[in-house]
Amino acid sequence: MTDPIRWTLDPRESWLARLATYAPYGLFGGAGLLALIGALAVIVFGTVDASVLAVLVVLALVGGPLSLLYLWLLVNYGSNGSKWLAQHTRAHVTKRGVVLSAVVGGLLIVTAIAIAAELLAVFAAAVLVSVMFGSLLTTPVALEPRERRLTLGDDDGFGSPTVVGLENVTSMWWFPLGPLSHWRLVVLRRVRGNPVVVPVSDRHLETVECTLEAGLAATPTAEPKTAGTTRPMRIVLAAIGIGFLMTAVGFTVLIEQTGMTAGGRVVVPIGLLVMFATVVLGYAGYESWLARRSEPSSDG
Repeated sequence: MTDPIRWTLDPRESWLARLATYAPYGLFGGAGLLALIGALAVIVFGTVDASVLAVLVVLALVGGPLSLLYLWLLVNYGSNGSKWLAQHTRAHVTKRGVVLSAVVGGLLIVTAIAIAAELLAVFAAAVLVSVMFGSLLTTPVALEPRERRLTLGDDDGFGSPTVVGLENVTSMWWFPLGPLSHWRLVVLRRVRGNPVVVPVSDRHLETVECTLEAGLAATPTAEPKTAGTTRPMRIVLAAIGIGFLMTAVGFTVLIEQTGMTAGGRVVVPIGLLVMFATVVLGYAGYESWLARRSEPSSDG
């Protein structure tokens, strides 16, 4: 088969994609649902104070990332209001799924707070990761076997599409999405550029495999990627990353000695410091690896 083919992973075809798609609705919808329940509890069981009621109404209905209005806008228009996201959510997200996600999200938030406040930060971080992973899973894919060209995304999405010349692919790894899914992921490592993740349906598996194998056997047309930083820049990046990491360790030791956890809120800045350290050190290490790879080999 040499005709171009196009596909997009539907969350209904994979439990993992479904989880990643509905995770944001669970977080925002669950928080909005809890705010609404709290407002009703104040009205029914407590003394109704006009100022408190006004604040609850604003949080639950009018504005803020935890409002029900925000959830409604997210369902109808997506996170940045683009037309593509509106079409995407209408095609893949159901009202029943959003309601169920909100209820489950609310229960998870209450459970996390009841067990330990730190779990709430873990829950929010897991949702963030699932959103990033979900965007990879639901990216439109187009394959042109004759030209050995793969395109991720389209002109209607956020940013420009990524075009991969398969002759510049150096290796690939396949990962199934579980026994309940007819999809799998393929990670493509390129001569120049970052690795790309491509969701592939079983019905296109044979065509994709044959095209990728033909690309691997072809002669690369792109020059190998080189480091974009100098040695002093990489040393500075490593020092900054180590500084972030040591600051996080210092905060942790101080908290252990004083026992002042601030209700678990200290986990957030420590987690951010560790995340920044990981990103900076990872980038410095990657650039160092590129620099070593591009150095001419010596005869000793």
